[in-house]
Amino acid sequence: MKRVFAFIMAAVMLTVMAVAADFNPGTKIRFNGNEDRWEGDLKAINTDNYSVSSVKWEQGRDLVSSVTIDNDDEVLVVALKHDYKSTKEKTLEGTIKLREKGKSRYATLSINCTIGYEVMELTIDANGDVDVPTIDSGTLYRIEDEGQGYGTLSFSAGDTDISVRVYDDEVYYLAHNNDAIKSVLTANNDSDATIDFLTFPGTPTFNATATVNFYGVEEDQFIYELKNGRLNRSAAKWSEENGSWELKTRTLGSYVISDKALRSPTGTSSGSSGSSGGSVNNDTGTNNPSTGANDVTGVATALALISLASAAAISLKKD
Repeated sequence: MKRVFAFIMAAVMLTVMAVAADFNPGTKIRFNGNEDRWEGDLKAINTDNYSVSSVKWEQGRDLVSSVTIDNDDEVLVVALKHDYKSTKEKTLEGTIKLREKGKSRYATLSINCTIGYEVMELTIDANGDVDVPTIDSGTLYRIEDEGQGYGTLSFSAGDTDISVRVYDDEVYYLAHNNDAIKSVLTANNDSDATIDFLTFPGTPTFNATATVNFYGVEEDQFIYELKNGRLNRSAAKWSEENGSWELKTRTLGSYVISDKALRSPTGTSSGSSGSSGGSVNNDTGTNNPSTGANDVTGVATALALISLASAAAISLKKD
């Protein structure tokens, strides 16, 4: 069942502050050797030919989580740390030296780029509403108030609707993904459960309680939250009025939805879901199906897809 809003998304006031950053935090910058930033003769970038000799950052040391060589794609990878709050563009400047194996020759890469998100300002309108037409993974959203004091932010993540009170100058990273979580799949690899995932990587935390409506989830299905590597039954309750599971929370996290009870990656049963026999939904009092040791159908297929997936390469633009 799709959501139906009681209001019309018409007078949405948006201001985009273009941040001309080269890369977003949390991404991986991949250098394939064709950039004009290199000095010295360069062979194929792999660990047979090179080792990382030195990394020296003039600016932005705290922006980088690692520098590695990817043998599969033969690229040098600079992994950036996640930063879901900063609206400022930051500079990453420095040099990385690769030493040729068995030689005293070096190839040096000079880096000078900017890191940051685009910032979109969402204005609280005259009705006290703040609507987001589209959520973009490369954007931070900043609330702008014109005297009301607060407003109601409403946005969607697929079939899930979120509504929450927000205040002036608050900044949120609202993007979500539906990526399968391997630890959950492997913990339930003997189950034929159909499992869906919804993750807010920025784990936005609000200063008021948000209402999260999970549409498209049946009343006899299971909703879990993954915290610190453990699955726990969500506190969501079934709403007859909305025909959805409704959760009250201040933080959006990682949710796992299944048509059967699941085991936690820790190896124990999750929340009120038992490892054998029927489990009881504490909110409705109705019996929910238990996890069966059936053929590895849905879960095994998902695991196979994960193992075949590979990250797309991103080459740094030339200055």
